[in-house]
Amino acid sequence: MSLGVKNIKLALVNKNGEVLTGADGIYKYTDQAATDKTGVFTADQDTSYGIASVALSGLSGATTPIYGSDEVVFTSTGKGTPSSVLTINALPNEIKQAILGNDADGKGGFSIAGKADSNNRVAFLVESRETFDDTAPVYIGMYAGIASEAAHTMTSNNAADNRAFDAITVAGQERPGAGFGKYWFSSAKSFDATAMNADIFKAATAPKTGQ
Repeated sequence: MSLGVKNIKLALVNKNGEVLTGADGIYKYTDQAATDKTGVFTADQDTSYGIASVALSGLSGATTPIYGSDEVVFTSTGKGTPSSVLTINALPNEIKQAILGNDADGKGGFSIAGKADSNNRVAFLVESRETFDDTAPVYIGMYAGIASEAAHTMTSNNAADNRAFDAITVAGQERPGAGFGKYWFSSAKSFDATAMNADIFKAATAPKTGQ
């Protein structure tokens, strides 16, 4: 299904899946917060020394056979709880801390709270390509998830440099009425990249008059 990985677009979103921008968004700890209008950061070879891997699991739940009259008469299907591990070679520090929901102290420090912030939601869209067609992009997008970094190991250099990459686990949450996310294939009839991005990175809804 896939050949390599090109990039990951990431954004902070609210409980309705709407992208947060500016001082509330993914650029909150950078100088770009004052001018940010999109709230979307693209991790690629230019911004993050590239993506090492994206591993998704829990995309479907377990199945349980239901027996009756000495045979399987039905299969009960449980619901999965998708989880993703994003391994990025060098995610900018301030972007990473915003994704993890770590608070800044205003002096270059960021908190280690010991637990993930369940109100700090991350949406992402991964671009790969068709297994045997380098010109045909494929995508997986997740509407929202809670990011965490369970461990980070630093080791001494020796005859080779020893680098620790950024491995962030994102536990999926459902967007109300929409599920966890979607696959997109550029080969599919009427594929619309603009609609895809608008779906994953949902624009904030303007408040109604009087609210």
